[in-house]
Order: sequence, then C-alpha cells, then structure tokens
Amino acid sequence: MASKLHIHKPYVLKALSQPLDRPDGPGRHTVGEALGQKQGSKRRKRSELAVAIDGDAIHLYDIVSSQAVTSYLVSPQSFFTCAPYSLRWRQSSKNAATRYTYASIRDSLSKGGGIKLFRDAQDDSGASTATAASHVHRCDQPIIFLAATSPKGATQSLETGLPNHDVVAVAADGTVLALHGETLESKWQSGPTLFTQELSTSAGAKGFQVDFVQSALAADIVDGLFGGINELFGVFQEKVHREGFNPDILVAITSVQEGDVRRRHLHILALPEDKPSRQSNRQNIISVFVAPIPTQIQPTKFQLDVKSGTLQELSAGVLFTYSFKSGIPRLDNQLPVSGMTSFLRLSKTSVMAATEASLSVYNPVFQSLQTSTPMVIDGTKAPETNAHCDLIVYLPSREVAVGLLGSSLVAIQIEAPATRSNKRRADGLLVDAIRRGMSREGTREKGSHQGHAESAILVHQHPALFSEESQKEWHDKRAKADELLQNNDLQAFEELLAGVFKVQVDNQPSEPNGEEAASPTALPKWTWLGPEAEYPKVDRRWVVHAIQKVFAWDDANGAEASSHLNCRMPDSNVLGYLVAAGHLSVSNMKSAFKEQAQQLDEIDRIIGEELPPVLVKADPMMELLLGYLSGTQLGATELTSAIKLLMRSLGMLDVSSRQKGASDEEVDNDAIAMELDRAEEELQFAEYYLDTESGSREGALSIAFNKLALCPAAVTIQSLRQLFRPEEIICLIHVLRMELIKDGWTTRYLDQQSDGEDESEAAPDGSIQLIAELMCRCVDSVGLGGWMAFDTMAKGGDQQDSVDFFSQFQAEVSVALEGILEAVRLQGTLSETVNYAERCIAGAKGSKLSKGSRYKTQMLPFGLKSDTRISLDRVRSGGEIVQRSRRQIGHFHSKKKKAYSVNRITEESLMGRSVARVVKEEGL
Repeated sequence: MASKLHIHKPYVLKALSQPLDRPDGPGRHTVGEALGQKQGSKRRKRSELAVAIDGDAIHLYDIVSSQAVTSYLVSPQSFFTCAPYSLRWRQSSKNAATRYTYASIRDSLSKGGGIKLFRDAQDDSGASTATAASHVHRCDQPIIFLAATSPKGATQSLETGLPNHDVVAVAADGTVLALHGETLESKWQSGPTLFTQELSTSAGAKGFQVDFVQSALAADIVDGLFGGINELFGVFQEKVHREGFNPDILVAITSVQEGDVRRRHLHILALPEDKPSRQSNRQNIISVFVAPIPTQIQPTKFQLDVKSGTLQELSAGVLFTYSFKSGIPRLDNQLPVSGMTSFLRLSKTSVMAATEASLSVYNPVFQSLQTSTPMVIDGTKAPETNAHCDLIVYLPSREVAVGLLGSSLVAIQIEAPATRSNKRRADGLLVDAIRRGMSREGTREKGSHQGHAESAILVHQHPALFSEESQKEWHDKRAKADELLQNNDLQAFEELLAGVFKVQVDNQPSEPNGEEAASPTALPKWTWLGPEAEYPKVDRRWVVHAIQKVFAWDDANGAEASSHLNCRMPDSNVLGYLVAAGHLSVSNMKSAFKEQAQQLDEIDRIIGEELPPVLVKADPMMELLLGYLSGTQLGATELTSAIKLLMRSLGMLDVSSRQKGASDEEVDNDAIAMELDRAEEELQFAEYYLDTESGSREGALSIAFNKLALCPAAVTIQSLRQLFRPEEIICLIHVLRMELIKDGWTTRYLDQQSDGEDESEAAPDGSIQLIAELMCRCVDSVGLGGWMAFDTMAKGGDQQDSVDFFSQFQAEVSVALEGILEAVRLQGTLSETVNYAERCIAGAKGSKLSKGSRYKTQMLPFGLKSDTRISLDRVRSGGEIVQRSRRQIGHFHSKKKKAYSVNRITEESLMGRSVARVVKEEGL
C-alpha cells in the first residue's frame, strides 16, 4: 500500500551561534515555546520559539518567516537551567502589547541562581520600552520549570490593562516558588515535603528529584485525566468549570531511588487562588492527587497531552504510551525504534521519531511505519558527527515540525494526503497500517501439537512479515543483483531472480537453432506455468526492483508525443515473469518510479496509456499483451489502450489518416532503406498472423472487451475520448455491430425459418448485455460533435458509405431491440401464467376441500344451544372498567338457561301415529 503521508527533507530554519562552556560541561541551546493572550481570551500557542544560548542571549524567532523577533543579551558567565518562557499580552481595546520573557539563569563565577524578567512594552504609537527585573532565589537545586499563571482578578485586569499574573518556578528538589509577574517579588514558597509526604516510600529511599513539570487548567485535567469526574477537586469550594472557575494546576513526575529500582509517581498540584475564601484550607499549594507510574525504567524524555489524556515517555529506544482512567496511568502500547533520540506527538495515531540517520512517522497503536526521510540537509548529512535532532514543537496549522540539530534550528514539512479530511486521525486506521509493520526482534515460537498436521500454507513466512534477518538478506541480494547487471552478466542475474521468484530454470540455455550456447550472455530458459496456474507469492520489494531494472523512465522534456516508459530488457525472462504473474499493475509501476510519479499530475493515465505500447514494441507478436490482459488487474485506461492496439493490428481501424501522399521531391537512400526494412517487418508479421489465424489477438480483444464492460461507465467514456478519435470510436462501434451479427442476435429475429442442421450454437445471454453496454459507452463518448465530424469527413463518393453505415447500424440496433422487447413480453406472459398457477395451488392447499374429507362436528344434546360468551369485564356508571365476580358470571349463566322438558318417545311416535308425551317440565 502506498504511503499517504510524506515528509520533505529537513531544511535549516535558523543558524544559531555557538554557546559558551558551562562549569560542568559544554554549553547548550535551550528552546522553549512562546504563548500569546488577548485580554478576555484564552492563552494560545504562537508560531515563535524562545532560544536560550549559554553565555550569549535569548533569541525569539518566528517559525513562519524564519526571522528574529527580538533578543535579550546575558553575561558570558551566565548559563540557563531550563527552557525560557515568553508571553505576549495584548489589551482588548488597544493595539498596545507587552512581552514578558522569563529565564532561569546561573552564574558560573558566583555559583548563584536567579530568575530574570525581560519586559518589552509597545504603545499604540509603536514606541517600545524595555525593562528588566531579577530575583535571586536560595534553592540548592537548579530551576527546571518556569511558567506564568492565568490572570488574577478579572476586574483589576480590565481596569489596569495588565495581565496581573504570577510566575511559578519548580526546582529539581521539589521546591516551588511563586513570584509577582511584574516585579518578581516573592509571594510564597513551598518545600520538597509537598511531594515526599504523599509517597509511601521505604526508609532506604533516597535520591528524590522532579523529572518533569507541566502547567494546565483544571478543566482540562478533569476532562483529560479523570474522564470528567470533578469530585477529586474538593479542595476548592467552587465547582471547576471551563467557562467559570478554572484554576491553574501543575502536573509533575517525580522519581525516588529504592534499592536498585527507581520508582516514579505522578503528582497533581493545585495552585492557590487570589481569594483565600475559595480554598478550604490556608496552604499555599495543595497536593490533589498522586499515582504511581507502572514502568520502572529511567526515562530520558516525557511529553504530556492533557486534553487527550496521553502521557508518552522515551527510554532506551522504546516509546511508552499511557492513557489515564480516573487519574491512574495505564500502559497502552510500546513502540521500539532502534536509535530513537527524540520524538514528537503529532496526533493520537501519529508520532514523529528522530534518529541520527532518519526522520520517521510511526503509528504507535498498530506499530507501523507511515513514512520516512533521511536526515540530509542541503545535500549533506547532519552537520556534526555526534549531533542528534531534538524535536521541539509541531504546528498543526502549518504542518511543520521544528527541531534542534546541533547549532541549527531545522524545520520538517509534513505533507498531508490529498484525500485526507481536516483531522489527522483518519490516517490512523488499521487499513493504513497494512504492509507497513515494523520489524520485530524475534519471532514467536508456536507450540506444536502432535495430533495436527503442518499446514502447507502457514509453514512459510508471509513475504510482508519482515525481520532483521530478512532485511539484511534483501539488501545483500539486491546489491548482488545490481552488481551482476552492471557487469552485463545477464545469465547470473536471471538465475538469481528466478530463485527469488520461485521459478524453475533450465540450466542449459540453448540457441534458437538447437545448438548448445557457448556465449556467457545466453539467457537461461525459465519454466512457465499454465494459464490457469497461480505463481507463488513473493516479496513485493523484489517486484518493484525488477520493474526498475526492466523498464526505464524518461522525462520526455515536455514533449507530448514522446513516451515516458521504455523497456530496457525486451528479451529478458524477467519481463515475461512480470507479465505472466500479473505484477505490471499501475500501483506497482508507481511504486517503482515514485520520485518521477510525484512530479506528474495524471500519472495513472500516463502509465495506462504507455505500458501496452511498450509491451507491443518489446514483443510484436503480442503474446506479452495477451498475458498482460489475462493476468493483470487493469483499469479502463489500460484496457482502452490495448484495444486500440489490437484493432489497429487486425485492420479494424481506419488507417487512411496514417497513409501519407507521395511527395514530389526525391527521397534519399536512408529513407528508402527504412521503408524497405519496414515493409519486410510487416511481411513477417503478416506471415505470422496468417499462420496463427490471428487467434491470440482475437482472444486478447475478447478479454479486453469483457474487462472493459466491468469498469465504471464514466471512466470508460473518458478513456475512449482521450485515446480514440471520433472516427476510431465509430470503427469500434462497427466492430461491436459485427459481434452482434456473429453471435446471432440480429439474424435470429429476422429469420422466419431456421435450418436445424446448419444452426450454430446460441450465444450466451450475457454477451448481448456486454456488447450493448460497450456500444452505449461508445455512443456517449462520441457525442453529437463526433457524429457531425464523421459525417463531414465523408467526401465525394464516400457520402453514400456514410449513409449506408448509419442506416445499417440503426436497422441492426432496432432489430436487436425488437428481439429484446419480444423476450421481455414473452417473459411477462410466462410470469403471469406461472404466478396464476402458483396462486391456484396455494389456494387449493388452504381450502377445506383439498383433503377430500369434511370436518364433522358432534351434535349438541336436545335442549342446548351455543350462546354468546359472557364478558369478564363490566363498565360502571362512572365509566370505570372492573372485572366481574364469579357470582355475577354464574347469575348471567342462570338467566340464559330456559325451561326444558323430558319427553317419552314411544314406538308409535316413531311410526308417526302419535306425538311424544311430556313427562316432566321445569326450569333451571
């Protein structure tokens, strides 16, 4: 499957100056993000980066324009302990803007640490004012995190126009500082016990440190990490809401050494609000939640996406991805990438990984490689030998990722697929990961059962399942094949590919006259399978490699008449195998010439038009074309191009346009020789066609017609208009008309009587549907302009031929339509008869007379008769429906019974001489 994403080669965004050395080692570049906020709006990420260079300055660069925004110089003895933080604040009613840039700086001489503020204020007129402030802290460990809180006091902020925010700094030992955002005055400080008091560590635990800190809003924490459960934030008297009360939260990951194992925990800390009444206790900062992290390997880099609830860590070349359920992190998947030094989350199903040699995009869910590009900048490899790319930020709106490579900022453009929606998760489906699986270190050993026989299919590994051994074998064999082909050792080259394609080879090649070949360039004889046999499945990489060697791609220099495809090895057995096995599909050709295909818009149409003529040029007998049509999955363009070639070879097209009139000028000897060679070649072809009776070409034409009828009508009509001239399409209609006559669809309805001994076998019912479908598409492709153009081309005595053609065509189509209408009418008559018979049979089965005997009912006793059933419910006067009692039902039964009498029947009464005498009469 072709990759949908495409990574362009990285380019240098900005070359940075070299940092000065630190007391503990070489200098570094520290990069942080820049944020922006408008008064009354949410804080958003800007397309800027804040780059801190040890001993130099803090530079702000715009990613889109690759220009420097501003710079803040520092002393040569200064170095930075964490990434700087930059915030651009703009008032809602004015154009004035203020930029706050905070940095944690240490001095190599005094060994003291502090936090410095660089403030740039720009008024409505455009004039800017720069001020600075600093704060010296007494933390033993360096500051590892800096961030600004949300604006405090909305009313005060609206009056003054200032953000009124605080600065929060976290040291490596767990100390948390809060400073005023404008003056850097200390507001409160919390010790490391805030983290350690919540940990259930043993007495021998030591080496506590904070590894990762990130700020977020409480509403994002509730939705992303806790699934919308708001009860955990009971430390606040108000309920957390995205549009209402939404305080700042710190998410930290700490680690502590316990023996040989280093355990880590996730902490969620709530920062104090501006109003003390909003908190249930008076602590400065509150620990809300603590949870252990399962993996116990020391990580090198963390990345947390709060909104989606995803935590990722990189450790020893393995990327671990966690999801949160009620705040508890759970390991979802592991992505092992050898040599991975940095990563960047693009979406839930896409991660960019950087190694020393390449940049790649992986799917961590299905562990598949989406796309990759080498780490080459301006035609050369990485500028430093030991430098690795540290990915920093990804801008989804620009589809650009930015990284730090040595002393340069590099940008990586990610090209989205043309058919993709506005959400990247559409590319993370399972179907996008097929045939892109990553290599695994070992194969899983399956237990053998004695009662089961080995499968002949599963005993061999599928070619798409690549391991490290298969990768190495593939590279070695490919290098050997290229070397053999470069040395013009075609015999060894074909023997190597025959083993790869699992085709048997005759080791004694022979010349056409039957003598043994003495030349080392004589090609071996491959054993081909039958037309119904299926070739073994092979590695697709070898198929693409073989196509690249057999065919060549020319840019054609923009000439419309020139062909892009050429066959470099027309007599090779490799070409015959590619045709017989059905590997010459458009997708395989595009994969073989991927770089050239990206430069053309209609690459599918170009390959479909040019591949059949290339095969005919390589094999004028058209046996390759027959195998290509029968064994390959083809589209409308390839089929239309093949049909045009076959019709031209069979003389079914009007070739008068190709015949040139004799020129009055004399021709030179070279032209005469070329004409003689052409005539001799045509004579050989004619002899061959007479010997074979054109059977292969007619069979190929039938196959092409059958496949073309299965293609969509719109695509077929477009292909006919592109490849056929109007007069050629009319010739195609004439061929289809002859097919109607040959199959008997027009003659059978005209003949009043038929000779039984001379009548041929009836054509299949599907053939007329196929021919009619193709004929309709041909008529649609010609259109009204085509008929008029064909009519105007008939000149002089040819006008009568044009009239005859259209009259015959109309008559034959009318006769075929009449036959179809008669068949439809006959089908309707038979259907009515059959339906009537079925209804009669069904009615007879359901009637009482169908079984031949009537149902007999027993006679009731004298004096009794069947009455209506007494209802079990009754309606009261108020309209209420109630149930009758048993007593009421019995009462109604007694009222229905009438008086009965007992008569004595005598012999005289039976003879009619007297009537019966009443013995007893009473009522019930």
